[in-house]
Amino acid sequence: MRLQKIYSQGLVLNNKFYEQLKQLDYAVFFGCNNEFKENRDWWVIVDSGKIIAYCGSLYSEGVCIFVRAWVSLKYRNKGLQSKMIKTRLKAAKQFCYVAITYTTHTNVHSANNLFKNGFKMYIPQQQYSGKEMIYFKTDL
Repeated sequence: MRLQKIYSQGLVLNNKFYEQLKQLDYAVFFGCNNEFKENRDWWVIVDSGKIIAYCGSLYSEGVCIFVRAWVSLKYRNKGLQSKMIKTRLKAAKQFCYVAITYTTHTNVHSANNLFKNGFKMYIPQQQYSGKEMIYFKTDL
């Protein structure tokens, strides 16, 4: 199981997994906006031809915002989320000086993974995902 980039800055790198990811993302984050835009990168982890984890990053004015991350229940607690965080940080260093993200108050596992990978909590001037979220950032 390796992490592979399937979408980069508006360019589809793997059409099969890109189409599978769009359907999966719609099911996992039902009702949320389409995040497959030109200033984003997307990675997947595949097992037996099926996406079992994925993540994305948005790049804007030197800031990398982690968008969407998901790991199939069967594959949790195997270090996949941490692997995805490290990959996104490495990619962000090409374009950005800081990476930011958020999670819910109840998502302790994600918060712990972010802490383990160098993120610190902060309060943004504008809480772009709502006041119920916990925000994190790290310098690159």
